[in-house]
Amino acid sequence: MLHVKHQKSGRTRRCSDRRADDQGPYEQPAGDPVRPSWSRLALLGLIGGGPTFVGTLIGQRFVSEDLAVAFLALAAGSVLYVVIELLAVARRTGLKELTMWCILAGLGLGFLTDGILIAAGA
Repeated sequence: MLHVKHQKSGRTRRCSDRRADDQGPYEQPAGDPVRPSWSRLALLGLIGGGPTFVGTLIGQRFVSEDLAVAFLALAAGSVLYVVIELLAVARRTGLKELTMWCILAGLGLGFLTDGILIAAGA
């Protein structure tokens, strides 16, 4: 059985132990032998996609340039946070070059998508 040492408390526990104490379900290792149930996946999908759906419905009725700028800034901060976390993982695993190429490819795909949308008139 695989054991995980918690970073804050220093306690060790089994990966398949799903107690709701100091570690959430998102801190499980990728190779955890226990798979989440379909209802748990549906709940997490609702948590992740629900606000986007509600925001789309609200955004169809109300338009505010100030709010658009604020939410785009929030999205940019979220992307920056993910990139910083990727760099930290790359530093720990020694895959700095691969991570940099993947980040560059992601930025390139973003600009390519933007160019295609502009060319299509969207």
